[in-house]
Parts: sequence; structure tokens; C-alpha cells
Amino acid sequence: MIRPINLPVRSVTALMLLFQFCVMPAMAQISWPAGQLLPSFPATAQTQDLFILREGSSFRWEAESSSLSHKTGRLETDGWLCQTGIDAADEHMIYGPYDRSVPAGPNVAEFRMKVDNNTANNDPIVDVDVRNATTGAMLASMTITRRQFSIAGDYVNFTLPFTMPANNQQIELRVYWRGTSYTKVDWVGVQQNGGAEMYLFASLKGIVNRTQPRLFSYEGDAFAEGQYTWLQSLGLNWSEPADKWNLITKYRSEISGLIVYDPAQIHTVNLATMLAKDRKALIASPSLLARLTAAPYNLPILLDLRGQYSSKLQVYQALYNNYWPSLDHRLLIGLNPDVHKAALREYAVALGAAVIWLDPKVSGESELLNSFLSSMPAGANYMGWWPEEAPGVERASTYGIATVASDWSTNLTVHSGMPRTVNVKPMPAKPALQNKLYVAFILSDGDNLQYVEHLMRKLWNNPDRGSVPIGWTLSPAMLDAMPGALNYYHQSSTTNDNLISGPSGYGYAYPNNWPNQTSLNQFVATTEQYNRRAGFRVITIWNTITGGINQNVGQSFAGNASTLLGLTAQNTGGGLSIYNNSLPGMALSCNYCTNEQAMKDHIASAAAGWNGTSPRFIIIQAQPWQGVTPTSFKNVANSLNANYSVVRPDHIFQLIREANGLPVNPQ
Repeated sequence: MIRPINLPVRSVTALMLLFQFCVMPAMAQISWPAGQLLPSFPATAQTQDLFILREGSSFRWEAESSSLSHKTGRLETDGWLCQTGIDAADEHMIYGPYDRSVPAGPNVAEFRMKVDNNTANNDPIVDVDVRNATTGAMLASMTITRRQFSIAGDYVNFTLPFTMPANNQQIELRVYWRGTSYTKVDWVGVQQNGGAEMYLFASLKGIVNRTQPRLFSYEGDAFAEGQYTWLQSLGLNWSEPADKWNLITKYRSEISGLIVYDPAQIHTVNLATMLAKDRKALIASPSLLARLTAAPYNLPILLDLRGQYSSKLQVYQALYNNYWPSLDHRLLIGLNPDVHKAALREYAVALGAAVIWLDPKVSGESELLNSFLSSMPAGANYMGWWPEEAPGVERASTYGIATVASDWSTNLTVHSGMPRTVNVKPMPAKPALQNKLYVAFILSDGDNLQYVEHLMRKLWNNPDRGSVPIGWTLSPAMLDAMPGALNYYHQSSTTNDNLISGPSGYGYAYPNNWPNQTSLNQFVATTEQYNRRAGFRVITIWNTITGGINQNVGQSFAGNASTLLGLTAQNTGGGLSIYNNSLPGMALSCNYCTNEQAMKDHIASAAAGWNGTSPRFIIIQAQPWQGVTPTSFKNVANSLNANYSVVRPDHIFQLIREANGLPVNPQ
């Protein structure tokens, strides 16, 4: 039996304060030392509040179900397929379902589709629209082009906001096939509130995690790693609330109120994202105000952005004029508010960074984008992503700004608070140089933090990893943004796993487009500093997906990156260059192979004419988004005869060095 202790009120109060001091997290600050690419967050809490954050459809109809009709195409396994040369073009491959359940008010139609190629051209693939079948009124429509599919060979979700004028009216969702590409529809659906909870809980994470990372969300799709994977890999514990809304109550003392965005001008979400930090505010949809302002939350409206801006450009011009001068110019974030409703948004909220979505190919937007970029200092970064890859990366590069691809990164606030010590494993001894066909495999896209966080972590579990040498591209910026994850990859690697730098150094850039040599040398020198600490000794240089390396760029790496073993170049089949008589740059034999047969074909082509009297070097880079895995590399390696030797990328450059009389292991 425990005896109660009677204490004076003053003592009880003192004990309560002591208790609160012990159990409440220390309110630390984000730090960003000079020379550091990205900021460091306070130490991540050992136990995380884990919650699921997804945008699901309120209504969904499978493409092959009896609810939908078709004028072209056919059923294939899990969806409705149209193929060029087989199915009739310029017809509706999907229409229906004439359901009356969709409520009046704002809704978002969702179309889940895939194509087999997203780079061949930018032809229109389908027209999607929403009709009120009761009245015949067109509610919304959109043409989707090939390059708007972010990946090929797997499903991508497209959203189309619309307003249903009244209840109990029939809705018709249509997909009109242009006949220009293999196209398959998985399902169509309608979701309510347009991701209102996504914005809300992303901002909650940002506000809470800026003082100590305690909230971890799982937002995974088919490419994702699993909701417990990183928590386990980082040695963290977790608890799972019964309802994520309980977290608002739990952290209510850290929240001051709400910033209401304008659904009629969705880019106000990005403005609200930047404003949320200083106001300790959650980003709120008007549709959630009744719930958020009432008990138990009782959150006041601090700022209402409704009706204040009439255009997208006006929103970002106001951000530039009124807020950008007082923000940290070392970072600019690009997020599409129609698409990136959570993910990196929590990181942007925590930092109070400027968030934009400006297209360098659109007049007005292009000029304003230039204003942002031209005012950023050397070594600054653009995080998130662009409306289109090449124009965005190229534009930033012309200002000496690297892109840290990260738009679908979901827990950078947690990752950035992990211990910054990275224990690099030593490089194993290279094989002896012989007259062989040496082949090195590289898996691309590791510059992309969301790939490193999600799909790569999934591929890392492949049972054939370690059976053949593979170069895994990663971002040197992980030292700041994901140090614990980088350490995990090092510590769990095998001797056949070679961690190397993704394009084109500390961030994705086209070095050929750098504004001047001094700025380029600074980019290379910073990359070298980060690569040394990250344990990367090979860099994959991209100057567009097919470009080679300009002489001055190669010489800059030779003169400012003394520990580098070599560079790869994207000009397929372009051979070997040696810069400044010290640094080899080798063009890839395949710069973006998508399957095993393509790898085999490119190896055979690169080996053609070899007579066995000298070594030959072949580097194959494959991309992970269409099913290439460690098993794929194993199968290709097993198809090669005894004339071939598969080696790590760092080893192939050491062998190239030896064959050309260069120091094998420069320090």
C-alpha cells in the first residue's frame, strides 16, 4: 500500500512544474551553420507518434467493373487497356458511372492510369472530364500529355477539381483516348475535401517537429517501403493513435491557430505553408473550419486568405514582394499544391521556407522565377520538384542553383534530426587488371530523396542484393537531410554494394549550364567536401539525360575533387575522357536502361569487336521505376561468359586508372 504524502500547495506546484519539465520535450531550435547545405533539426524523439496520412477516394469505380462503359479498348487483368494499332482511337475508353451519391459542393475527380513510355514525346494521351449527367453540364476537363506521367509502366493518379451543383444528380467521369500511346486505366473516383486533411496534418507535423521531431506519418503507395520500415531501421519506437485527430488535441499547446487557404486560388496553400511557422498555425480548408474552431480544438482563425488573390501569379508576386526579403535565401521549395498536399510540405512548414510553383516555360512565371533564383547565394538549393524536369533543372543551373529532388519525401523533419555521424565502410581491394570486358552496374535516381526514402529502401530488401556488384546512387545532401538513413545504408551494405553520388554532386544540376567557372568550382569543391564525409568516390554527372561533360566541367572536377575516382557521363557510347591528366570520365554504355534485355543488348554492343588483347570498360546505368531490381542485375551478370568480369563502379574506375597510368587510389 502506498501512503499519500501531504505537501503544501507551493510544494505541489513546484513538483508539477518539475514533472512538466521532465516529461515535456526540450524546446530546441533548428540550426543552419554557414557552409551546410541544409539545416539540422533538433534531436529526434526516441518514440514517435505514427499515423497514416493518405488521400483516399470517397467513391471509386474499377475500370473493368459493370459500373463503367466503354467505346474502345478491352479488359486486361486489373484494368481497361487501349493499345495503338489495335484499338479504335478518338473514342471514350471509360465513361460512367451515373452515380447519384456524390454530394453537392467541392469535390475532386481522380483518374488512375498508366502508359508504357513517358519520354518519347509530349503528345496528348487522353482527355479526362467530369459531367453532370443529369443536366449535361461540363464541370471540369483536362488534357493529359505523355510527360505528365511521372513514371512509365506503373499507375499514376491524376486529379481534377470540380464542384457538384446539387445533391442527387448523376455524375459521369470520362476518359477519351487519343490513340497515341498504350494506356491503361485502373479506376476512376471522386474524393471529397480535395486533400484538406493532408494539408492540415502536414502543417501539424511541421509545427510540432520544428522544436523536436515527434510525429511520423506514413503516406506510402505501391513504391513505398512500409509504415514501420524506417522507424525500425533508425532504431526508433512508436505509438499509434486510434485517430490522427487526437494528435491535434495532444499538441494543442504548441498551436496558436489557423491559416485558411482559398480553394478558389489553390496556390494560397503554398503561401500559407510559408506563413505557418511564425504563426504556429495549421493550414486549414474552409470545409474543416467548423470542426477545428469548435471543442475540443477551439482553434482561432489567425489569417484568412480567401478572396485576397485573383491569380496564381499574384500569389507568388506577393510572396516575393512582401516576404521573400526577410526569408533565408539559401533555400527555395517547389511544390504543386494540387498534387503535393503533404509529403515535403511538413519540412517547408517547419522551416518557414518560401514555397512556389512556377514554370520556367510560362511567360510571367518564368520572369518571377528568375527573380527568386537570381537573389539566392552561391551554394543555395531548390528543393521539391519542377513542373517539368529538364526546363526546371536547367533554369536553376544557369543561376548556379542545384535541385535537391524531394517532393514526395514524407519525414525529412524526423530524418534531419537523427545523429549526424556516418560510419563509412572502407572500400575493398580492387581486382587485378586483366584483359577482360569489365562491366559495372549503376542504379540511377538516388539524387532523389524520396526515392532513397521509399523505393530504394524497398529494393534494398531484395534477396539478391549483394550477389553481384551494384553502384547505388545517393545524394550527398543526405548528410544534412537524412544522416541516419545514409548511415543505415552504409552499415547494412555488403562488399558488393557501392554507394556513389547521384547527379551531379550535392544536388541535381546540369554543370555544363553553370553561370561561370568560379561558381562551378565552388559547386565542385562543396560536392567534394560532402562526398568525402558521405563515402562517395564516383559521381554520375548529368547534363540532360543524354549530354556529355564539357571540358571545363571535367577539369573543374579534376582540380577541385581530389578523392574522386571517376565520373560517368550521359552521352551513351561516348567513350573515355581524362581531364587534367588526372580524372577519368567514362560515358555510360546505357544511360537509362529499363529492363534486363536492354542491359544485355547494350553490353553486347559495347563489347563488339573486342579481341582480348586489352581490357575494355562498360558501365550500365538502369532506372528503378519500371521493375529493375538487384535480381535483374544478377540475371544479366549470369548471362555473361568468362570474358566478362562484373565489378563495382569504384573498382572499374580504379581499373581504368591503372590501364591509363593514373594513380589508382588518389587521396
